[in-house]
Amino acid sequence: MGDELVVRRATAADADALAEIVVDWFASYLEFAPAGWKAPDRLELALGFAVQLQTADRWCWIAEAGGAGVGQVAIMPVSLSRVPVDEPDLAHLSHLFVRRSAQGTGVASRLLRLAHDEARAAGFTAIRLFTPADHARARRFYEREGWKPLGERFFEPPIGLDLIEYRVQLAPKGV
Repeated sequence: MGDELVVRRATAADADALAEIVVDWFASYLEFAPAGWKAPDRLELALGFAVQLQTADRWCWIAEAGGAGVGQVAIMPVSLSRVPVDEPDLAHLSHLFVRRSAQGTGVASRLLRLAHDEARAAGFTAIRLFTPADHARARRFYEREGWKPLGERFFEPPIGLDLIEYRVQLAPKGV
């Protein structure tokens, strides 16, 4: 990557850059997605980000190198996710996407640590996420970072893929 990485809180003005990062990452899904699978539309993603970034109870950060977005991470209370559960101490990691050109550079690990720190600071004791069940690279990454798969595969209509839940317990501050 070469350029210094800057990570900052995303704003509604970053919606298009966040969508571009997601679209780039979704291109990797073609390696395992069923024939005919289509990635979400970039414009719809950007509009969704613009709306979500207006709320105080969703946190999103963008990583930039050379002024361009290379990664992003977002968390929220699990009660606000598409699959809510009654676990007030549980955060939901709704996004962790890194441009394919930035894979292997440490950007994803840095963003994930930030999400852990911010969730802990907000009073959460654990985080969950959903990732495509057939995305071997993503699953290896999360498992290497200490996340554990939980439960069975389930189909997620908006994404059009089987997903699997992962969770991680957050260590107390200072541990």
